[in-house]
Amino acid sequence: MIACTTATPRATLGNSNAHRTFKFRSSRSRALNLVPLTSKWSSQVAVLGGKALPLKLRSWSQDSAVRQCKAARPVSAHASAAVADSGDPLEATRFSGQVKGIILGSGLCLLLCNMCRVCMSVAIIPLGAEYGWTPSTMGIIQASFLYGYMATQILGGVLADKVGGKVVMTVGVTCFASATCILPLAMSAKAVTLGAVVPLVVAFRFLTGIGQGVTMPSMNSLVARHVAPALRARAIGGIFAGFHGGTLVGLVLSPIVMSLYGWRSLFYLYAALALPIMLLWQAAVPVHTPAPGAPAGASSPLAMLSKPGVWAPIAANFVNHWGYFTYLNWMPAYFNQVLGFNLQASTLFSFLPWLSMSVMSYVAGWIADWLVNSGVERSRVRKLVQSVAFLGPACALAPLATTQDPGVALGCFTIALAAQSFSQAGYLANMPEIAPKRTGQLFGICNTVGSLAGILATTTAGIIIEKTGSWVLVFQTMVGVYLTGVVLFNWLCTSEKLVD
Repeated sequence: MIACTTATPRATLGNSNAHRTFKFRSSRSRALNLVPLTSKWSSQVAVLGGKALPLKLRSWSQDSAVRQCKAARPVSAHASAAVADSGDPLEATRFSGQVKGIILGSGLCLLLCNMCRVCMSVAIIPLGAEYGWTPSTMGIIQASFLYGYMATQILGGVLADKVGGKVVMTVGVTCFASATCILPLAMSAKAVTLGAVVPLVVAFRFLTGIGQGVTMPSMNSLVARHVAPALRARAIGGIFAGFHGGTLVGLVLSPIVMSLYGWRSLFYLYAALALPIMLLWQAAVPVHTPAPGAPAGASSPLAMLSKPGVWAPIAANFVNHWGYFTYLNWMPAYFNQVLGFNLQASTLFSFLPWLSMSVMSYVAGWIADWLVNSGVERSRVRKLVQSVAFLGPACALAPLATTQDPGVALGCFTIALAAQSFSQAGYLANMPEIAPKRTGQLFGICNTVGSLAGILATTTAGIIIEKTGSWVLVFQTMVGVYLTGVVLFNWLCTSEKLVD
């Protein structure tokens, strides 16, 4: 390992830029020479014991050279957490194999989350017909998932920061996959005779929500601890491409599976996918330990709320979930009621908007990281991309109040969801910046509020449609929520570290 001291560099500078040599003394008293690779000021190598180590110098100052020498040191697995929290963009160049494993594993886990979430939204129509459920009963069943999902957000974040996101994610996926598998088994003839079908379905959907509630905080805690700051937006974007891909796959695959093998097979299939995903998760994702120097018991979830900047991602998550759950639960109904499509056509018509959201999640992260690495202040980048995420849908939804053209409606929803995907590079990437060692806890708080927004949004839309029979007020309400979110986030957002 190379350890550089702050010895004064010796340089030989002439009129030409072609020959410069710097010398440092290592902790073992060996000379470290910085020898030029080219005539450019930014390309140098460090020569130690006959071995060349590439360095990238941004200036010829002593501080710059010393920092680059430190960057050339081998980094142990235990030091990776410190690298992720350092905040120095010089530490980040590209994804390591470890980070790629986190992105792939987390993306697949969240893909399965959304597939198991969406399957009930598709299956509830034939289930309602088979068991004679009323619309209010179906609403209770759908809401039971969200109540379970909301219940474990903060707990999942606290546990992820303490024992590691890998462990908590494993427990969460095991829980919701098991509940998904057992649900059709519980709906037996005996349960029908006892009148226990609805309570059992509510219970197992609640358990599904309980398991899924810890997955998001676990993912964000892993990203904060293992991914360098200048790469986090891309990492989160890649993971959320999988998350939104789960909605896409679930909406398209579920009707096909049900038509071929019945609704029970849908739950068995999605639950069975947890096994290969968990095997990959265990192999690809590193064991997560608390960051060195993290003060035990500091910055409790409630203590975070005293920081105004913490309320920026909380408010943004509320707005994001208001829109997300409205699209998820009501977009097929809009295509059916307003445009006259049948259920299968409505589901397939939702394909393009969710596809755009999945693809643009990574694109948004790439754009945000490019801006940060180009020297734009992080807080300005977060505000910019989050403004796109909220102003885009606000503008796209406006024509839906006056049109019944399927092509226009599809274009509006596609633009709205594509724009909203920029939230992954906005408030989601902001959380590890303001609370690098408590990201799981902060995400738990945000997603608890977001789950409440999902319940309120879904209920509000249903009441408006039932009372007025018009979708105009639904879209106007969403536009108002989006505009409020833009104002609050730009007012409160900061990228400075706020929570120890």
